[in-house]
Amino acid sequence: MPPNDYFPGHTTEEFQRLTRQAGLAERETEELFRIAGISAGMQVLEIGSGAGDVAMLAGRLVRPNGSVLGIEQHADSAALAAERVAAVGNVSVRFEVGNLDSYVPSGGYDALVGRFILPYLTDPSATLRHLASYLNPRAVIAFMEFDVTKISSVPESLLVQRVCEWMTEGFKGSIDPSFGSSLGAVFRDAGLPWPQMMSFQKVCCGPDGFYWWLAGLIRVALPNIVRLGLATAEQVDIDTLETRLQDEAVAKRLTVFAPRWVGAWTRLP
Repeated sequence: MPPNDYFPGHTTEEFQRLTRQAGLAERETEELFRIAGISAGMQVLEIGSGAGDVAMLAGRLVRPNGSVLGIEQHADSAALAAERVAAVGNVSVRFEVGNLDSYVPSGGYDALVGRFILPYLTDPSATLRHLASYLNPRAVIAFMEFDVTKISSVPESLLVQRVCEWMTEGFKGSIDPSFGSSLGAVFRDAGLPWPQMMSFQKVCCGPDGFYWWLAGLIRVALPNIVRLGLATAEQVDIDTLETRLQDEAVAKRLTVFAPRWVGAWTRLP
């Protein structure tokens, strides 16, 4: 996957969205990594670093003697992630720019991790198979991915329904929108041992929910939504979408369910 194939782009706005999303996902990601066996002293290979949040989380888990190498395909993202690590200054994390399909790590690693990266790869299983060949025996492999087709509300809301349809079809214009729900099969196709799995789904009600996140995902998918004829930019009205979702949730006393996150982890023989 060339760096410009990450269809959300590498704008300042996208980096900000990723950083805010990372805060929403941090607790579940940490739980996944801890259950998978990421612990102090490990040497971790992290892929698709983006703004660096997953690498820094892993870096905190492997302190004081462990380290993390993040591989990012886009130089601007790697530079931003390195700046953020330098500002924190208390984790052993560094980044390199490289193509995930052909990158050859130097030395063995005790773990391979990532979050919200595999759907953007041309052949996720082939990439996992390639990188796993550079891991140490008994190394941990742990990933978290998404399924955006599972957005819903109780009671049903036409606006939430439309958001789910726009997101599902808009993502489908570039990637598999339900990829996370097939993560176990992706592991097996990579020749990995059967993984253990878990799933999470954020849920909210009232005025202080994650409507900003749903609106942000629609903003990411908006070019595809318009290009595919799913809705016009005027119909989506992206600049008011967060407020409209919030207002509807309060007025109709909705319980809103976010996209499903699926975690999978395994150990090499």
